[in-house]
This record gives sequence, C-alpha cells and structure tokens, in this order.
Amino acid sequence: MSVSHPHVNLGVPFPLSELSTRGGDAVARTLTALARTQLGLFTRAQAHARGLSYPTIRRRVESREWEEIEPHVFRVTAAPPLTWRQRLMALSLATDGIASGRAAGALFGLVPEGPLEVAVTRGHAGRRHRRPEVRIVADLSGADVTRVGGVPCTKPARTLVDLGGILPPDQFEEAVDRALVTGVVNRQRLESCATRLLTPRRPGCAAVLRILESRHPDLERARNEWEALVLRLCRRYGLPDPIPNYRVWVGGQWRELDAAFPDQRVVLEFDGFVPHSARRVFDDDRVRQNDLVDEGWKPFRFTTTALKRAPARAFAPVVRAVKRGQK
Repeated sequence: MSVSHPHVNLGVPFPLSELSTRGGDAVARTLTALARTQLGLFTRAQAHARGLSYPTIRRRVESREWEEIEPHVFRVTAAPPLTWRQRLMALSLATDGIASGRAAGALFGLVPEGPLEVAVTRGHAGRRHRRPEVRIVADLSGADVTRVGGVPCTKPARTLVDLGGILPPDQFEEAVDRALVTGVVNRQRLESCATRLLTPRRPGCAAVLRILESRHPDLERARNEWEALVLRLCRRYGLPDPIPNYRVWVGGQWRELDAAFPDQRVVLEFDGFVPHSARRVFDDDRVRQNDLVDEGWKPFRFTTTALKRAPARAFAPVVRAVKRGQK
C-alpha cells in the first residue's frame, strides 16, 4: 500500500548542518525538507531519488553520519533520542504500512503509547512483513486512512473497530467514551464504519455496535470523561439517571454540582488536581460541601483514577445512598 507524505513542517528537531556535510547543497536541502515531513527520517530510496548514489548512502551509514533505524530507514546520528512516534514512523516507512490498532489508538489519545503496529494490505505483504509489528489486512480503504502529526494511520472510527477486537471490554468501553466525549469521532461516523465493515472475522464491529446500542443517551452530552464514566457506572449498578451540572440554591447562592440525584439529595463531585489546585478554589469547595451537608445533601467525591481502578468499591456508597433514598 503506497502512502504519500505531504510536506508539512512538524517542528521536529533536525540538524540541517549534519545532513548537508556532503552531497551538495541542493541535495541536502531537498532531503532535509523531506525528512522534516517524516519526523526527521528518510529512506534509502528517497535519498537515492534526490541524487545520492547507493555507495554514498552506504558510506554515510558506515561512517556513522547516518543511523539506520529500520531496514533502509535512516536519520542523522546527531539527532535527539528517538521518540515513540518516530519509531512508529520508521516502521511505517520500512514496511509502507499504516499505523493501526493500539498504535493508532495512542496517536488519537485513546490508549497509552505502547506496542508499535502497522497494517499492510495483503497485496503488498512480502517477506519483509513477516514480523509481529506488521498486521496483514484484507483491505484498507483510502477513506479509512489519515495522518496524525505526519504519521499515516487508520481514522478514528476504523481504529476503534480494530481496538474492539483486541482490548479487554472495560478498556475498550473507556476508549469509545473518550473518543466520543472528546470529539475524536462522532456516533454516526463510528456506527457507519462498524456497520460497513461488519463480518464475523472482525469482532470489533460487533463490539462497537453493542456499546453504541447500550450507551446512556446523556453520554452524548457529557462534557468530559469523568461525566461519561459516572453515567456508565450508574447504568451498570441500576441507579436512576443522575443530572450532570445540576444547579442548586444552598448557602444563600446558586451552586453547580458535577452530577446529582435531586430526589435522593445525593451529589457526585469530581476531584482533580488542576481544577482544585488553587487555594481559593480549594477553600470554596469545602464551604460549598459544608453548605450541602447542612441542608441535607450527601456529597461523594471521586477521582477518575479511583473510579477506573476499583469501580465497584468506589461507587458502592453511592449505590447504597441512592437506593436508601428511593425507599
């Protein structure tokens, strides 16, 4: 599968002086311009096409002016240490592949950076692709391909379809929530992609459709991942729908609560370092909480980490409080 690499300056540190020590200024300029669009990397074929002979390329590698990152993929030895994204770009250049699966998910911020993975269509798969980082796929439409920071990868909808077949259910559900809440993809596009690709060989399609079918309607309007997670946990543990961003008059003023069960007078509040780091905000949060308690509300505070790490244990007091209020 051939992928073009448009000339976009990505601001990647790249020492022009090191690249231009030999070979002529014109050659150096064109090769450097290309490398800057590829996170400081270039291939043997690209260097040759810009006027460097194969013996010259070999000498530069042997003299350690250039470093071979992947077979026939180079960078200037004096460049800064390789990043995860550069290693992924090098694998893409070496295999003519597209970042996919967990690697594509990491580019979109849906999962942490981890294993490198590229997809190559079956017609372009040769012996050089027989390695664990390369996944052979039957087809990969141009409509499913994009770029993130210069790295070719599957689009968000296709990425989620692929992740649905490899991630544990809880992690996958979090990735879908994150994609929809942050606007990486919208529900219609994700549903359309999963329906279009639906086959028994792609379990991720069914996983996507199953999650979309069971999603709480308010999840579409959640402002952040914490709201989406809370709404999902309420559904999981059989609670009524909480009201996000609920306004209530307490302590002689209007207050906005992160989420609330007004009938049961239960409040759910998010604790995060950044929103609550200022001393004034910290102090006001405690005044507000005391006002709520004084007027018969039951506030519960959570971090996203606590809810993800042990959701049943963290959410159990809320379940008990809401169900007592329903009696």
